This record gives sequence, structure tokens and C-alpha cells, in this order.
Amino acid sequence: MSRLKYLLWVGLMLAQVHQLTAQQISVKGKVSDQEGQALPGVSVSVQGTSIATMTDEKGQFLLKGAQTNATLKFTYVGYKAQDLLLNGRNNLSVVLVAESTTLNEIVVIGYGAVAKSDLTGAVSSVKAEDLTKGANVNMQQALQGRTPGVQIYQKSGEPGAAMSVQIRGITSITGNNAPLYVIDGMPVNDAAAIGAAGVGGATNNPNNRTPLNALNPADIASIEILKDASAAAIYGSRGANGVVLITTKKGKDGKITVTYDASYGQQQVAKTQRFMTADEYTSAINGIIEEGQLNPSVYQPVEASTYNTDWQGLLLKDAPIQSHDISFSGGNALTKYHVSAGYFDQEGVMLNSSTKRYNARVNLETGVASKYNVGINLSTAYIKDHYNANGTGLNDNASALYMAQNYDPTAPPYNPDGSYYRSALMAPMDNPLAVINGQYSVGDTYRTFGNLYAEYFILPSLSAKARIGADINISQRNFWIDPSTLTGASYNGYADARDGKRGYYLVEGTVNYNKTFGEHNLSAVVGSTYERYTSSSLIANSRDFALPDLTYFGIGSGDAMLNGVGNGAQENILLSYLGRVNYSYAGKYLFTGSIRADGSARFGPEHRFGYFPSAAFAWKIKQEDFLKNTSNIDDLKFRASYGVTGNQPNVNYLYYSTYAAGRVAVFDGEKVTSIAPTRSSNPYLRWESAHQIDVGLDFAFFGSKLSGSIDYYNRKTSNLLYNVPQPLSSGFAGRTENVGSMRNTGIELALNGVIVESQDFKLDANFNITTLKNRVLSLGNVEQFIGSGPGNIGQYSILKPGESMGSFYGYLVDGVWQEGDDFSLAQSGVRPGDLKYRDLDNNKIINADDRVILGKSLPDFFYGFNANLRYKKLALSIFLEGSKGAKMLNSSLTDSYYAVDFRRNKLADLYLNRWTAANPSNEYPSFIPGDVQGARQVTNKTVEDASYLRIQSVRLSYQIPLPEKLFIRSATVFVNGQNLHTFTNYSGVDPAVNAIGDDILRVDYNSYPLTRTFMAGVNVQF
Repeated sequence: MSRLKYLLWVGLMLAQVHQLTAQQISVKGKVSDQEGQALPGVSVSVQGTSIATMTDEKGQFLLKGAQTNATLKFTYVGYKAQDLLLNGRNNLSVVLVAESTTLNEIVVIGYGAVAKSDLTGAVSSVKAEDLTKGANVNMQQALQGRTPGVQIYQKSGEPGAAMSVQIRGITSITGNNAPLYVIDGMPVNDAAAIGAAGVGGATNNPNNRTPLNALNPADIASIEILKDASAAAIYGSRGANGVVLITTKKGKDGKITVTYDASYGQQQVAKTQRFMTADEYTSAINGIIEEGQLNPSVYQPVEASTYNTDWQGLLLKDAPIQSHDISFSGGNALTKYHVSAGYFDQEGVMLNSSTKRYNARVNLETGVASKYNVGINLSTAYIKDHYNANGTGLNDNASALYMAQNYDPTAPPYNPDGSYYRSALMAPMDNPLAVINGQYSVGDTYRTFGNLYAEYFILPSLSAKARIGADINISQRNFWIDPSTLTGASYNGYADARDGKRGYYLVEGTVNYNKTFGEHNLSAVVGSTYERYTSSSLIANSRDFALPDLTYFGIGSGDAMLNGVGNGAQENILLSYLGRVNYSYAGKYLFTGSIRADGSARFGPEHRFGYFPSAAFAWKIKQEDFLKNTSNIDDLKFRASYGVTGNQPNVNYLYYSTYAAGRVAVFDGEKVTSIAPTRSSNPYLRWESAHQIDVGLDFAFFGSKLSGSIDYYNRKTSNLLYNVPQPLSSGFAGRTENVGSMRNTGIELALNGVIVESQDFKLDANFNITTLKNRVLSLGNVEQFIGSGPGNIGQYSILKPGESMGSFYGYLVDGVWQEGDDFSLAQSGVRPGDLKYRDLDNNKIINADDRVILGKSLPDFFYGFNANLRYKKLALSIFLEGSKGAKMLNSSLTDSYYAVDFRRNKLADLYLNRWTAANPSNEYPSFIPGDVQGARQVTNKTVEDASYLRIQSVRLSYQIPLPEKLFIRSATVFVNGQNLHTFTNYSGVDPAVNAIGDDILRVDYNSYPLTRTFMAGVNVQF
């Protein structure tokens, strides 16, 4: 009986095993993200069991032993975990949704990294996928309008031209107002290696290319911007204007990934100013002569002509732009690599202007976790630039565009023999075509920068790190003025060749500590850096060439008696000591303290070192018991910080007197050379110091569907460096001194929202806005400084306590004097049709005492807005940016209201709607020469509101469905438009240009026009 029971029991067990075995299945499938990209390394597990696997490099998996009714769990870093009931299925297609919150992202800070949720300072983080895609020669263009507190605008449409970047306003009058750029832990030198050539008192092209053009935006993985003193003080004297930390792409564990990006497009001139046609010009000029009863022998009438030359149109064209980038990335648990190469080619919309870049980059790192880590980041680039005549002088020293706008439209471009036509009435201004073709320069830049680092873990919580780096920038710039131009003819050809070298060398050592004790966490870094800056230049020029066809290549064939040569060399050392401590208690009370001591050779021995401390506190309110279980609040953190950053002069050794070759004297019939002082020394110069308070709140609500931050900042800069005018009896025009202080205050707001989200559809948007109020608090013993502008503009700006930096100073115009007005109130000799200036002191004379502040170049606020829409494999992105409250001086208006020459062409709207007895306009004067009130170039007529809203970028992309076993992992095609439309009342070329290369005062001096760009391209991953 017992034997029978045993057999029955065995039978039942075998039946159950058979039944269980029959319910077990193998499940295969593919996991991808919302855009269809395969996700390798996703964990796939059966809930309640130890059965698990991972997806391969194609996002595919095979799971054996799962029951037919099991629940599979899919988890992947950065994505929401997903549970899926099999319900008998054995072939799955799974889409994981990215986490809305970014609180656990690692954010790079100075000399370290922290989780975003643990930040105590004001830091903005932008990932590569959030940068503006399109025709970007540098990362500044890609970052424009993306973060609060950071104002970026393109000064010129010239290919590769420098950008203006300001973080929370202006901090210095004469010092550098640009932020510090740190690439993969190494600060980079953002100064140009060599400047532009000049002749006849004018610079050929003052807008130097930015050295950041050597960094390919396609190599960037993320950008962190340190805005408050708590975050930036660790960089001491160079952190006064904020710090931009750039992290380039690194390799990842896994099989090699090859990515190729290509794009091609066309650029168009976004806007030109309309000048008079030949008929309009003839009618207006002759009409003014007749209406003013002017002497025709002095004011020569325009003769009938069959020509109607659009000089601007002859200089401008549509231009192609293209880029190609390829990268190889991969590695294993020990070694990872990322290698890339790129090519960028942009022709200018003005003739004879372009930029090309060839670049390569290698990032390599190897190490064992908590033992050691060694790596190298190395980038090299060659850039070829073509510059046309784009100066800010007058007549033949001005830009070709200036001449095109002013030249006689009734004149032909060429003589019958093919030579350039020149109107005697336009002299000394040259034919614009002669200048664009015969006055140019070519630049070659070779730049290599990178660093080698090694970190060794003495203990799991204690490590020592060393870094050495170098940034070598070698530039050559050749300048030629052909004898076919008026200037070149006077020299019989003029050539200038110049070489410049800039070197930056870094040696850095730090010790890092990170330890958790129960509810206490302590991390610290201490270290020292040694930085050496070098620069040298060699310049040669010649004229009077026997064979001008050789241009600057034959510079030695010029007249040896007229040759010029010069050179220079400088060096600056910065020695620093730094330390920072981060402490947190219970994961919700965070404290940060840092200090840096910088010693600079630019100051005298008594004031060589500057000290820059900071402190910050953050409170994770969400972690408190009274909010911890509140479902609609995902994050709420309060931040407060105070710190000091500094600034130093741009020029080396200002505490020394400098000397140069003086006049030649004759003693006893012999010539004797001399040396004369050129600079007044000041051994008492001190560091500029910026004290900044920041109070902020970070938040996330409704499952992080709505997140953002708000900050208030208050920064006071003291000991401002300025070249103070001196009595000429001292032998010097000025001396650099510490003269005063200024303050910048404002509010930053950033909002991110996920409006709709599902497996097939997502709509999200983000918005940022920054207010800015700048005030000069003191100028020491000086009441005010008045500055002069380019060309014939004259005095145009004022620096005065109580007012903003970048303030325009000029006259108010209340309209036009009409025939029925009471002329007893006017200056003697004023006529109907003259401008009606506001006589502030009522003395019936318009003079310098009647000037007022007309506005400022700094905006009241600036903002950016981005919206992204995705439906299955189709994605649309729209990006807007704008500014409100800034003013711009429009030199084309100045030239039209206060003409250098009566016969030059003028803005059509002004002259075609001018005041006449039959058209008593109160907007525009009669433009009849002889206004006794004089030429007042800076008025509320010529200083315009430069507020704008720009459709900066629109991008439409589609991910092509591919067979699973194809060697191509993904392929995306896209079309992109940039600078599509600008809404503004500004009448000039663009409300965000700046022809004079100044970040404080903005002048549209016949600026190189900005472009509207349309591109198409493809991204392929293998």
C-alpha cells in the first residue's frame, strides 16, 4: 500500500512539473526610446523571480523561463521604469519614456561635479540635445537665448565674427566683460592671437574672429553656466563675469558607434536698408537745390543718367553653408574613447568673405573604479578666414558697404574699358566694387588645446588629481590694398603681413575628499594652479610695388625705404590656491564654502594677490515631514549665497612705465635716436572686486510636469579700472586708476513644462526671462566721462554716477520748425524745415549744455522660448528669443540727417518724405544745408529703440524606419531655418548688431548684414 501511495505521489509531482514547464516560455523583443532609438543595457526582469537579462547594442533581448502570465519589469537610468504583463505574448516592442525630472543628473561645477538636486549656487545646465541646431560656427550661437541670465547676441553677420556674451550684465568699464570658458576642466584663452591691420588711421576689420570657433559645437556633450559668486568664486579673478563649463563627448562602454552628421544650406541677407534709386536720388538732390536756392556751382545738380546702379546689390549675394561631422565612440569597462573630425564651410553674403574650419578631437580615458583614472582631451583645428573691407572709418577708410550705401546711384559700376568708374563728386570715397575686390585680408589660424589628467585614489574617499594642459593659438593675417583702389593707388599697392602667437599653460594639483557619516556627508577639494600666458607678434608692411600682382606674397618687393616692421612679446603669470567644502545634513540642509587666492603679475608687488571667498546654503524643503508626502510637489529647494569674484586689467604690467622710440634729435650735426615714455605707471592699482548676493528657489510640481527656478541677484563691483584723463602737462593723456563702483541687479526666471505626453505624442516647452538694471554708483573724484564714437559721430556716450553703463548722450528733437511757428523762441537764423531741438536752458542757443541721456545699450530684460512637439517619428522644434529696452545708435541715420557730403546717397524714407512747403512734415527736416544749429549727430532721431522678438530657429526632423538587422542603427533627416524673422521697430540692419566690437555701447555702423539660413541634413548612426 505504501508503495502504491509513493507511485501516485511521484506521478502527481511529474504532472505538476510538466504543467509548470508547459507554462514557461521564451520572450524576445526590442526596447527603444520615444524617438525610436534603440536602448542598449536596459534591465529586463521577471517580477518575483531571479530571471533577468539585458538588451544588446541594438536594444534587443531574449528572456528564457518566464511564465505566460508573468509581469516583466524594464528599468534604465534616466527613464521611467515600466511594468508589462505578458498575457501569453512572446514578442514585444517596448518604448521607455524619459524621466521628466532631472534632479538626479550630474552637473559639472568648478573642480568637481554634484547631483543637480544638491546644487547650492545658481548654475544653469544645457545638454547637447537642447542646444540650437543649425549653422553654428561656435557654441555661443548654439547657446543663444537658452538660459536665464545669459545674454548672447551676434555682433555681425560676417562668417565667424565674434559674439557678445554677458552673464548678469556688465562688471567692468575697461576690463574683460566676457565669461571664462573652461573646456573639460581646462580654462581656455579667448583672446585673439593677432589683430586687424590698419592704414590711413582706420582699421580694416575691427571684428576679430572668436578663438572659440576652433571648438566644434558637435563635440559638446553639455554646458554648465556658473552665474552667482558661490559657484564662480572657485575661479577667483576670472569668475567675475561668470564661468561657462563645457564638457565634450566621451566614450561609453559597449561596441563601437559611428555617427555621421551632414548638412547643407543657403544664406540670404535678412534685411538691408533702402537707399534712393537713381530717379529718387535725382529728384531729391535737385529738389533740395531748388527749394533752398542753393548755388549750383557749389551744390552741383544731378545730371540725367541712364544708369540705376544698386550698389548694395552688387556687393551682396546668396551664399552656401555646409558642415560634416563624423565620430567614433566606444570602449569597455577599463578604457573608453571618443574620436571625431569635422569640416565647416560658410561663405559670406558679402563678396570675398568666408570661413572654413577643419577640426579633430580625441577623448581617451582609462581606469579602474576607486583605484585610478587617467585621461587625455585633445583638440586641434585649422581655420581659414577671408575678410573684406569692413572698417568704421570715413570715406576710403570705411567699409565697402558704407561706400555702397552712399555712392551715387546714377553712376555706372565700370568705365567702357572695364576699369572702375569713379565719380569726381564722390571723392575721396571710392567705387564700392573696387574696395570689395581690392582691399581684403586672409587669415590662417592653427589652434591646438587639451589636457592630460591622472587621478589616484589613496582611499576610497580620498584621491589626488593632477592636470597639465596647454592652449596654443598661432595666427597669420595678410592684408592687401590693390592699386586699383584709390587708397592703393596712392601707395602703389600696400601689403601688411602679421604673425601672432598666444600660449596658455596650466599645471594643476588637487586633493579630493568625499565621505558619508550617517546623516552627514562631507566633500572637499583643495589645490593649487599655476597658469602662464604668453603672446608674441611680428608685423611687417611695405608699399610701392613694382609687381602688385604678387599682393602680400611679394611684400619684400616693395620700396625698401618705405618698409615698416614691428614686434612684441608679453608674459603673464597667475598663481592660485583654492579650496571648497560641501556639507550636507540629512540630505536636506546643504552648505558650501570656498575661497581662492589669485596672484597676478599684472599688479604691483603691494597688491599682487586678491582673495575671493564665498558661502552658500540650500534647504530641500520638499524633504521636510510637512511636505514629504505631498504628491503634487516633487521638488522645492531654497538657495542663498554670497561671494566675491574679481577682475584684472586686460593690459600687462600697468604698474610699470613703458617706453617706445621717440623723436630723432640732431646734436653737432649728428642724428641721435631717443626713447620716450608712453605710459604713466600706477603701482597702486588694485583688483576689481565684485560682491554678489543670490537668492533662489528651485521647484518641480505635478510629477515634474512643471519645473523651474527663480533667482534674485545683486552684484556690486568696486575699484573699477578706468583710463582717467590727465592734464597734458603731465606728458600723458591718461592713466589707469581704480575710480569707482557699479551695481547690477535683476531677477531670473526659468520654466519647463511637459504639456502633453504619451507613447506616440509629446509636447513640451520652456521659457526663460531675465531683468537687468545697471547703475554706476561712483567714479571717484570725477563727475563724468564723455566718450566719442567712430567716423564723424563725435561725442556720443556718457559715464555718470546714477546712470547705466552704455548710456547715449545727445540732443532731443521735438519735431520740425514750421512756417507758422514763433521763431522768437529759436536760435537766430533758424528756418522753417530745420529740426526743432529742445533748448533745455532756454538761452536760444543749441549747444553741449542741451544734451541729455537718450537711453542705454543694456536691455531692461531679455528672454527665450522653446517648444518641442513629437508625434511618433516626426519632431518639430521652434525657438524664439528677444530683448526689450536697449537702444542702438544707427549711423545710417546719422549720415542721412547730418551728411558728410551733400551729394552722397541717403536713406530713401527720409529724403522722399522730407519737409517742403507743400509737405510740412513734422517728422523729417528739409535737409537744406546751412542749419545754424549745427550737426548734432546723436539725437533721439538717430538713437533708436533696439527691442526685438526673433524667430531664431525652426527645425523639422523625421526618423526613418529601418529594418532591424540593417547595419544602420538609426537615420534622421531634417530641415532647419534660422533667423527667420525679426519683429522690431528698429530701422537699421538688425537690432542686435554691433560694428565697433564693444560689449558696452552698441553702434550699427554700416554693419555686415545678418543672414536668414535654410538647411537640410541627415544624421546617421552605425
